[in-house]
Amino acid sequence: MEYNINSQRISIFSTIFIIILWDVLSTYYGRSLSLFLFILLIAIGLASFRFKFTIHTDHLIYEILLFNKPIIQKEIYPGQVNQLKLIRVGWAKKSAIIKVKKGINIRLSVLEPQEAYEHLIGFAEKHDIMIFKTKDYLILERMK
Repeated sequence: MEYNINSQRISIFSTIFIIILWDVLSTYYGRSLSLFLFILLIAIGLASFRFKFTIHTDHLIYEILLFNKPIIQKEIYPGQVNQLKLIRVGWAKKSAIIKVKKGINIRLSVLEPQEAYEHLIGFAEKHDIMIFKTKDYLILERMK
């Protein structure tokens, strides 16, 4: 199953970055068409990042896409995973952190659709991966 990750944090930080960059550059170089086009290209580049997560029967794939072309693709096999940690982010949204033995942990915030978390839990149970659910996550499970 293939799921999209809605990265709200990147969109907020990129918007703030664009505003600050526009303010600083227009202060030093004045407002010009070339400066506006440069900032516009940076904004388009930042807005074109996408994150995709795929659950296969025997492994997981985490991809970072730029203009729908994969720039980073990480395959994770069950032997590489220490723990699956399920947490709450925001007010009522689920998130998962895949803790790997070597490398950077993978944070799966706001997977769409929400059934992805149940599919991920099923993958972990099938491959005997330790699952840790925080108190806040358990409250979210009881609510729905």
